[in-house]
Amino acid sequence: MTQMIVVLVLLVGFVAFAQSEPFIVKIGCRDETLTVDPNRIDALILRGSGRVVEWTLETDGCPVTARYAEIHFDRSSPFGETPADRELLAPELPEPPPQSVELLRREIFLPGEHRYRVVLLDADRNVVAKGEGRISARVIAPAMSTWGVIFAGIVLAALFWGLRRRLWA
Repeated sequence: MTQMIVVLVLLVGFVAFAQSEPFIVKIGCRDETLTVDPNRIDALILRGSGRVVEWTLETDGCPVTARYAEIHFDRSSPFGETPADRELLAPELPEPPPQSVELLRREIFLPGEHRYRVVLLDADRNVVAKGEGRISARVIAPAMSTWGVIFAGIVLAALFWGLRRRLWA
């Protein structure tokens, strides 16, 4: 009985931990071209909760005139329906830039195929470098909530424990 409860708690803990780990997208510079790694994110999101995407800029090789970073989604955004969700504006880059700068951190809510462009801008808002990426999000809609799974596991454990006592008594 206790073994089953331990396995159930570990399973629920693993699912909760795996869901909270963010996707980290590293953006690197090669003159006027940005490399986006990974270029494509395949995300499974549970209904009602999303996964976090974090964009980080590796400043080695970036143009020295870069002051701003923006992420533009072509048609739809996995973060919402408003124009502010399709055009993500990072704060101004620090001067002098450190080796790695966290640009943005957002949570995926909407499923679908979402293409985006990352652009670096100078102080006059002219494009100095650009790159592309894609987020593919699929929704998993569980039939039961986490508490429903826990309750069902406890009921099944009690049922098997009762059957074992009857069969070997």
